[in-house]
Amino acid sequence: MNQNKRFLYLLSLGHFLTDLNQGLLPIFLSIYKEQFSLSYTAASLVALISNLSSSVIQPLFGFWSDRRGSRWMLPAGCFLATLGMALAGWAPNYLTLILAVFLSGLGVASYHPEASKTAHYLSEEQQASSMAIFSVGGNLGFGLGPLVAAFLLAHGGTRSSPFLLFPAGLLSVYLWYSLPLLGRILANVSSSSPKPSPRYKEEGNQVLRAGNTKALLLLLAIVILRSWLHAGMTFYIPFYFINYLGGDPTFSSSLLGIFLVAGALGTLVGGHLADRWGARRLILLSMALMIPLALSLPHVRPPWLYLLVGVSGFILISSFAPSIVLAQNLLPGHVGIASGLMIGFAVGTGGLGLTILGGIADTIGVPQTLSLMSLLPILALGLGLFLPDVRRALSV
Repeated sequence: MNQNKRFLYLLSLGHFLTDLNQGLLPIFLSIYKEQFSLSYTAASLVALISNLSSSVIQPLFGFWSDRRGSRWMLPAGCFLATLGMALAGWAPNYLTLILAVFLSGLGVASYHPEASKTAHYLSEEQQASSMAIFSVGGNLGFGLGPLVAAFLLAHGGTRSSPFLLFPAGLLSVYLWYSLPLLGRILANVSSSSPKPSPRYKEEGNQVLRAGNTKALLLLLAIVILRSWLHAGMTFYIPFYFINYLGGDPTFSSSLLGIFLVAGALGTLVGGHLADRWGARRLILLSMALMIPLALSLPHVRPPWLYLLVGVSGFILISSFAPSIVLAQNLLPGHVGIASGLMIGFAVGTGGLGLTILGGIADTIGVPQTLSLMSLLPILALGLGLFLPDVRRALSV
């Protein structure tokens, strides 16, 4: 294994430990609600603070990363994300809880743009495959977060959360001492990269410059729609299974686990396919396949529901890494900002979409809401038809 691939796996592990904290919060929040006698509004504010600090402000850290090249954010972000959740477990009051969650969110927000930018420069030829290796760590961390939360709650409650500082601290120290070597590797990658051909300068680059703003906005809208669909399925599949199908609540967590873990697998496969077919084709295929899957969801019963949920998670998140790579190629001089927009801002708006879907569900019911969610991939597919084929624009 070469050094580039070794660092990619290291970044993926950091991604796992960083996003694990985001997977813990939804479970811990129900405990905090009872502990501090919070209203639903006050509890929702904690989730909102986490969303704003961890996702929405990521483009600001991306801008800082592009301007300063702050590789120190890799160990610092991973450690702060865990430290915030550890402090939240020992928070004596609501205000302290808010501050701890905000600190954890800042750690999450600072890690992603710098780590994604570094993964981009380490990727060499297979950009989407390398981004998939980095991305799958975060998807697994978020997906396994509820299981880790359940284990911690069974062994000391939320006050056992500081135990997570041990793996996060070890990895952060290792990342810190690896920064000089990483700097030399990135310098060698930069010096050995082939120079753009005259045709790229005169034709391909003009294509990107002329349409990159429009294309980036289209891509941003597509990722937002995908995030709304992912958040809606994550939230309403358990509701539908328990309240409408009369399923066992224990099995509902298994159903959600299948959806999230299948998404992690789809991240890896989607990255490899995008390197062969191109990011645009993979995104279009993912959205097209999600239309019949989303339409079928309210009409399928167990055991076929398990298969449908797994396939849906796989197909939906297969476009995760390709969308990041496409954004980075559209903004080659601002890779950190592109990463922050795709991983942070666009994905973070899933909470807004979930709020809208909640209002719809209160009005027409969960099964009908699941059916209406099929409009999201239809809209995304329509927008995706106008995306440029960046690989074709860069071809010589």
